[in-house]
Amino acid sequence: MKKIISFFITLFSLILLSLTTYAAEPATTDTIKFFDNGDYLITSIEDEASASDIALLSTTTTKSKTSKYYNSNNELMWYVKVTGTFTYGNGTSKCTASSVTAQSYVSAWKITSKSASKSGNTAIGKATAKQYFNSTVVNTINRTVKLTCSSAGVFS
Repeated sequence: MKKIISFFITLFSLILLSLTTYAAEPATTDTIKFFDNGDYLITSIEDEASASDIALLSTTTTKSKTSKYYNSNNELMWYVKVTGTFTYGNGTSKCTASSVTAQSYVSAWKITSKSASKSGNTAIGKATAKQYFNSTVVNTINRTVKLTCSSAGVFS
């Protein structure tokens, strides 16, 4: 009798484990935004880390979303990346931490400000990039990158 009970407890544990670690997430595709001058931004989502909590039927994961700015010659000028830690499952989702990184790859562009915040199930990263010519600002781009997690673990 003890072997049968032990078998069912093990089976039930395996079923719970498989339910809590699975998140129905479609394949993400990059989004592209074009500017009138031929420059463009490519935005994509990347995995960072994840863990499951069987007792609470929730998953904690860290993901990031990056926007990369290219000039019309397909050269990477700068990027802004928001990283968020999320807890989701059991019908809810919440962003528990948010951080931002931003960097310029060329001297003509400078990142002049950046900030991170979180709201509900969304991590938010903001950055301002300025393009200079002879010490004069000739272009300013304010970029906000939002990473949102659904209660099923789908990120957008």
